Amino acid sequence: MAAKTLPLVRLTKSLAHRRRLGLSLAIDRCAASSDLSSSVRLSSKRPHHVDTLTSHPPLSTYPPFKIPSVLTSYSRSFTTRSSAEPSQQQHPESSRLPSDFLSTLQTSHPNLKISSNHYDLDSHGHGESYHPTSPPDAVIYPTTLEEIQDILRLCCREKRNNEGEDNVDVDDDVTTTTTVEIVSVIPYGAGTSVEGHLQFLFPPEEKDDSSHTNNDERGEIVEIPSSYFTDQDENVKSYYKKVQIKRKGGISIDMCNFQSIGEVGPGDSFVQVGAGVTRNTLNEALRHTGMQFMVDPGADATIGGMTACGASGTSAVKYGTMRENVLAMTAVLPPTTILSANNDNNSDDNTNTNATAKIVRCGTHALKSSAGYNLPAILTGSEGTLSVITDITVKLHPIPSHVVAASCAFDDLHSAAEAVAMIRMMGIPVSRIELLDEMSIRAFNQTLDSDECGSSGGSGGGGDELRLQPMEVKPTLFMEFSGHSETIAVEDLSAAQSICVDEFEGTDFVSASDESTRQALWAARHRLYYSSIALRAAGSSGDDDDEGATPQSTVLTDVCVPLPHFADILSATARDVHELGVVGPCFGHAGDGNFHCILPLKKNDTKEYKDNVFKVIENLTDRAIRVGGTCTGEHGVGYGKKKYLVRMYGEGGVSMMEAVKKSLDPFNILNPGKIVDNDFYGGFRRIG
Repeated sequence: MAAKTLPLVRLTKSLAHRRRLGLSLAIDRCAASSDLSSSVRLSSKRPHHVDTLTSHPPLSTYPPFKIPSVLTSYSRSFTTRSSAEPSQQQHPESSRLPSDFLSTLQTSHPNLKISSNHYDLDSHGHGESYHPTSPPDAVIYPTTLEEIQDILRLCCREKRNNEGEDNVDVDDDVTTTTTVEIVSVIPYGAGTSVEGHLQFLFPPEEKDDSSHTNNDERGEIVEIPSSYFTDQDENVKSYYKKVQIKRKGGISIDMCNFQSIGEVGPGDSFVQVGAGVTRNTLNEALRHTGMQFMVDPGADATIGGMTACGASGTSAVKYGTMRENVLAMTAVLPPTTILSANNDNNSDDNTNTNATAKIVRCGTHALKSSAGYNLPAILTGSEGTLSVITDITVKLHPIPSHVVAASCAFDDLHSAAEAVAMIRMMGIPVSRIELLDEMSIRAFNQTLDSDECGSSGGSGGGGDELRLQPMEVKPTLFMEFSGHSETIAVEDLSAAQSICVDEFEGTDFVSASDESTRQALWAARHRLYYSSIALRAAGSSGDDDDEGATPQSTVLTDVCVPLPHFADILSATARDVHELGVVGPCFGHAGDGNFHCILPLKKNDTKEYKDNVFKVIENLTDRAIRVGGTCTGEHGVGYGKKKYLVRMYGEGGVSMMEAVKKSLDPFNILNPGKIVDNDFYGGFRRIG
């Protein structure tokens, strides 16, 4: 059967692309300061979603932390951003931070931008998922490594009681005159994570206080070795200090000012970039070199965020994930000692290097190394729990000279998935191979009636708008092949066509080689996220009061399984969606066994419907782990999937992760409550 070629159409910009262009209300919050040595200067327009979901699934399955109940019904009423410079914002009296925290920073760094604007706080307290907003007390926009160091060192600080103040009495035998104040820190990239990575979590002992005035809470009384203090007596190593530890709110470190892009010389296959550079911006800057950064998670995420979350995407089947594409990085570690009350930012006597958060440069520009521990691999995928990543050296690949795309429909999902396994087993070098189920195709067809989704737009030529055509509602494979010659790409295409059509009875095999037609051919995949949410749009149930699903009320989950099990588990998940009566398109990066479910929720959904949504997730995750797969292939753990790690790695594996976290971040400053459940109070021996 000869491959057909689609007529030329021009694809309209997707909703995701429109959001990234800033057509939703946004301003540039991150103008680089004049002393920033950056080779690229960008605006930092970020999407904003107005959340209409005020009733969220219960979080009781994710102990041992809590989000105050006031935040689970937090209504984002701020639909515009303040145009004031962040450094001009007034810090609210209700801040949980130590009273002199921000003023101390700005005394040492007068140009450091700090925002307590409600919109900024809100937008930095959530990702793009259903997890309820839990905002920081301030957003800080550093421009240098030294600023990040000073921010972190202030996040673990001793505060002695003033003379004449009452000491803290634990019982008749224990009295302490020292308080250690710990501030939580979460690094922020583009806010596109989906497993609760950006939500600030609090110890379960904290009051559920909507006013955020928990500064006078008791905290925990613990014994801490004197070696953890910067003013330790070098002659006394076994002395323990009894101190009161208090968690004092949290700050978001926004990395948008780290915008450097290094030079790419002749023959270079790597580039060093700032953590705040987005994927699309990097590739635009590389256009003249003939090289490209190939990891494509879909969203225009920052390179720092992609590194922290171990991102991948549609191209991972050929080019690998971030774990295979990171060569080196620079990061700032959290402090491992407590900053003395006698030693502030202006002190000249700060000789303890542990108190100043250390800068680490790990990895090399070589394509391989066997020297020492693989430190870049430890920090890649650490989700902001081990360090603040400031720049990354990533691999580059030549832009393919010839690309051909194809799609093929199948009578059932299992046959389509088996075709993928056969293509991979035969060693056909596919660049991308995506599988969409029937509900995904139905979602695409429904959006064709929308002006925003249905027309192809126009650019150049006559500017005519052509409408995309509905697809047959069948499980469909989308494939892409590339090579240095047209002959190689076409040969790979023909081999895949033979498997799809001859071996698994695929139908309507269509191919295209020019860019605009390839984009049209892949339209159903490109716009799947928003078309899936649109399945439960406002009024879709026939209820006039139905507010509809939004990105902030949508559960997006993923697993990854060995390819021999891919067909069975994907089919079983689609069957669960149907039998439980929920809306949830299933699709996947089929070439590496990674698949997703998009499960939109509405404000007025019943408890039974929500329970069924999470039953789908439980079932697919359980199946994945039972066959030796993972609870997440690319979204990360956050706090949304922590509970699955023991089942995957056992107590020993999780204990090893906890030991790494405690070694690098003993006071649990960086993104506490994510990945592992290290003690909010450092794990020191409690008294009383």
